[in-house]
Amino acid sequence: MPRDQKLPDSLVYGPVPSRRLGLSLGVDIVPYKTCTYDCIYCQIGRTPRTTAARRPYIEKDRIVAELQARLDAGARPDYITVGGSGEPTLNSEIGDIIRDIRQISAFPVAVLTNGSLLWDTAVQKDLQAADVVLPSLDGHDAESFQRINRPHADISFEKMVSGLAGFRKQYAGRIWLEVFIVAGINDTKEAMAALNLHLKSIDPDRIHLNTAVRPPAEKYAVQVPADRLQALAAVLGPKAEVIAEFAHTHSAASEKDMETEILDMLLRRPCTAADIAVGLAMDPNAVADKMAQLTAAGLVEIRRSSDQVYYFRPGSEPDQP
Repeated sequence: MPRDQKLPDSLVYGPVPSRRLGLSLGVDIVPYKTCTYDCIYCQIGRTPRTTAARRPYIEKDRIVAELQARLDAGARPDYITVGGSGEPTLNSEIGDIIRDIRQISAFPVAVLTNGSLLWDTAVQKDLQAADVVLPSLDGHDAESFQRINRPHADISFEKMVSGLAGFRKQYAGRIWLEVFIVAGINDTKEAMAALNLHLKSIDPDRIHLNTAVRPPAEKYAVQVPADRLQALAAVLGPKAEVIAEFAHTHSAASEKDMETEILDMLLRRPCTAADIAVGLAMDPNAVADKMAQLTAAGLVEIRRSSDQVYYFRPGSEPDQP
């Protein structure tokens, strides 16, 4: 099976710490890196082949059954997040999946999407049952859109932006829009002023400014300092905020399945030891010991970024240009 079509051992992961959603119990509904974009900042690496074809990539009943099992085991997230290792709206059964999740759980459902297919009326209809939709809008024009997101050939900047605006007219839930800032591409006040013109028609409830914290797909996707992000947020107005670092209190987790949980979490994204401890409710000292063991065994590797040590699964590190 090609790398972009592989499935993880589990389709449900976490809860993991999210700077936007608190404790997020993630649900993968497309195979690894099945995506409409090949974003330069993606924390799980390059997209080998972009696609805009919607189909039922993973059996719906399997997804829901795995989620039910995780909830039965005691998972108590702030949100159940449909997203994961690719673009979830590519799964043509996402509407049924969301509705089934709401049947088995009272936890609110979030959809983490790049927003590239929101022009499709079928996608707009499918997302109606979600409590919150978190799309992206990184580029302020066609050129920056191509440079940052590297979309499938069928997705133009104009089509994507009009889709976001059209979805806003149809969707009564909350829209929290993420703007990912990359140094040297969209990190100017002029870029934010141009972006603001599009935001008027999209009218998101919140605007979240983000930048590269974990190792990106491309080394040149450089992080923007916090003070610069704050200045750019000011241009976008009172709805805009820089995403704050996550903080949450957890009870201690048992040692059972510790290695499996950690390796499954790292399949989705590189994490620090602190990320792992918080996301899996594990003792930080126990995580540190376990990471040393896993590194020595060659099951995980490390990479430094912005003075932080990130762990990742061999073979899942962002591809080098």
